[in-house]
Amino acid sequence: MPVVRNMMVRAGADFSSITKQANKAKASMSSMKAGVTRSCSAMKTAASSMKSTFAALGITLSGVALISFAKSAREAYQIQIEGETKLATVMRQRMGASAKEIQQIKDLCSAQQALGVIGDEVQLSGAQQLATFLKQSSSLSTLIPAMNNLIAQQKGLNATTEKAYMVGNMMGKAMQGQATALRRVGITFTEAEEKVLKYGNEQQRAAMLAQIITNNVGQMNHALAATENGRLKQV
Repeated sequence: MPVVRNMMVRAGADFSSITKQANKAKASMSSMKAGVTRSCSAMKTAASSMKSTFAALGITLSGVALISFAKSAREAYQIQIEGETKLATVMRQRMGASAKEIQQIKDLCSAQQALGVIGDEVQLSGAQQLATFLKQSSSLSTLIPAMNNLIAQQKGLNATTEKAYMVGNMMGKAMQGQATALRRVGITFTEAEEKVLKYGNEQQRAAMLAQIITNNVGQMNHALAATENGRLKQV
């Protein structure tokens, strides 16, 4: 290569463009290095902040645990966005719901998460499926707390979006008078209560179904949140 370069110099070759490109590449590499350094610094700061927060709660986390925690949080967020989109779409299509009514359901799920162990991303999965059987957003508001209690009774602290979907579907069928599935999971009710589920208007059926579930499993969502593991689940 030195021989070739000497020959080009003697031939009067112009290296200015090559030098300029080399300088640009060097500057680009320096900028990239600085960006990586800033990102690493930001990650360290965030990790330090998270460690401090958990330390205040008496919880010690390793770097690997922090990465796992961040990954889980991101996945939960993505699931929640998907759930919110499905809920909004179904409510608009089935109920002609306004943006305000949709937001009220989202706010209800957030409030339920604060007092129980069922995350709002899990609730949204059940709520959007339950909404496919309903015509009024007020009915959905009535049923969501009962749905959460049933999910908590069925799955405890390990509730999933899949289980919430199944419970929402089961409750939706009950709203149409198909109460057999409720009996299969141990939910009992009287003939008079069943008649309301079959022949009442939507608000009456929603109120009765919520009461039937509460009569069987109580305020399970809130009760589990009061346990030691439940409190950790809420962190």
